[in-house]
Amino acid sequence: MKDQKEFYEKYWNDRKVKGRLHTKEGMWSPKRINIATDKIIRDIKSGKKSQVNVLDIGCGEGTLGKLLKEQLQNKVFIVGCDISETALKLASPYYDKIFQTNIETTELSELIKQKFDYIVIVEVLEHLFNPKDVLKRCRKLLNEDGFLIASFPNVAFYKYRLDMLRGYFPKNYLLYPGEHIQNFTLYSFYKLLHENGFIPVEIDGQFVFPRIFKPRRIFLPLFKKFPGLFGYQIVVKFKKDKNL
Repeated sequence: MKDQKEFYEKYWNDRKVKGRLHTKEGMWSPKRINIATDKIIRDIKSGKKSQVNVLDIGCGEGTLGKLLKEQLQNKVFIVGCDISETALKLASPYYDKIFQTNIETTELSELIKQKFDYIVIVEVLEHLFNPKDVLKRCRKLLNEDGFLIASFPNVAFYKYRLDMLRGYFPKNYLLYPGEHIQNFTLYSFYKLLHENGFIPVEIDGQFVFPRIFKPRRIFLPLFKKFPGLFGYQIVVKFKKDKNL
């Protein structure tokens, strides 16, 4: 879709001009990307896998690729794809291959002719008109023992619930209100993935809770028990449902 591509070219050009690029020296990395990176690195260090192939869908400026290459070097082969040419130019130093494509209109298995141990699709599904079709394409590209790592901004986060009670729609976007086409709760996200052939095996995320609960390290395990309420951004590791 031409309009969709134009939207994200403008989005990434604005990010570039404003310096909001997480690959910049000294810049922080988003929690969701750190979590996805850590899950892949943990499997390598545990000896479960000696080398991995990773597909990063909606790779943006390449933060995931940068972190993985820095820590795993030749133990990871990573492919990135994005709709934005601007984003891919920024990401290209950190990936072995890159593809410019609209994942909603392209059959990925025909474009990317290999399978992967991990497919990472963080903060992407809420930007799509047809996330079901994209998940079906992801399933074709995933090895039978591979994992899909997906994340979403939780519209049922407790602060957003309070906003709604006061009559305000949550500001759960970065730059433009039109960024999110879908809104997910943990229940609806699980339902979407389950309907398209995936089973959750692990949940994590960025957990935020009222400041009166201090010190944070003591209360964090408690609030992690309620990810649908206190998860600001939720990251889930899925495996294939072998029964399908």
